[in-house]
Amino acid sequence: MKFIVYGVPCMILFLAGCSRMTEDELWKKAGQTRAGGNADSTILLCQTILTEYPQGKEAAHALYTLAEAYNGKQDYHAAVNCYSAFAAKYPDSTAAPVAMFLVGFIYDTNLQMLDSARTAYQNFLTRFPNHELAASAKSEIDNLGKTPDEIIGVNKDLAVKAKKSTKKK
Repeated sequence: MKFIVYGVPCMILFLAGCSRMTEDELWKKAGQTRAGGNADSTILLCQTILTEYPQGKEAAHALYTLAEAYNGKQDYHAAVNCYSAFAAKYPDSTAAPVAMFLVGFIYDTNLQMLDSARTAYQNFLTRFPNHELAASAKSEIDNLGKTPDEIIGVNKDLAVKAKKSTKKK
């Protein structure tokens, strides 16, 4: 209740003040709030950048930072939406493969949406088959729905078989 009484008016004043800021000022402030661990302010600042400067030089950074902030707040659906939007809007960015991988990872790990995770990982592998995360994506697909104990058991069995085959030689 205190948030509604005090927080909402403060947020409104904060946003009203932000609308007079340049893109660079907003981005600098977003970096400060992010470094200070204030996800809510970071989200508001990034959203302001994306609204007021959609084609600005910091728009890509703002969208990716927005995804990270939502992920940190455990708002996983919003994080997936932002990472997906980033990868679609900035496909040539060096961060696009990571964003695509994270979509699959969040679907798998946080949302337990295994079909969506599989699709996301497969889309990642189709687009970036030689990326350094490709092996991880393949492993994630192979282990979807398995418990850590099941995964360790499978890897342990493979290690034992490999060790036995090298001893025979």
